[in-house]
Amino acid sequence: MSPDFQHYSFRMPNIGFQNLPLNIYIVVFGTAIFVFILSLLFCCYLIRYICAVCLEEFKPKDELGICPCKHAFHRKCLIKWLEVRKVCPLCNMPVLQLAQLHSNQEHGPPQGPLPGAENIV
Repeated sequence: MSPDFQHYSFRMPNIGFQNLPLNIYIVVFGTAIFVFILSLLFCCYLIRYICAVCLEEFKPKDELGICPCKHAFHRKCLIKWLEVRKVCPLCNMPVLQLAQLHSNQEHGPPQGPLPGAENIV
């Protein structure tokens, strides 16, 4: 350093979080609110009703198959899935076990076809 500046002490002032100027708060919280709103819009755009088996969106005239756990899929996709695995593609719960449990809670012992069977097959 030059001899002129040897007498000066250069230290950063001790500014705590509570001592920041108001414009810093406005910028930080304004940015946070903007990012939050932007993320909500982005998430709402991404949330669409799709078949978890084929990953295509449901169209208005698509025929749906609904498992007893109330998850919906394209009927053809669900039939193909249930030929390989007898569980719901989303929650991995056994389809027949859920249908029997649902039937036992409402009507006692199952009589006739299981509830939801008309939607899955």
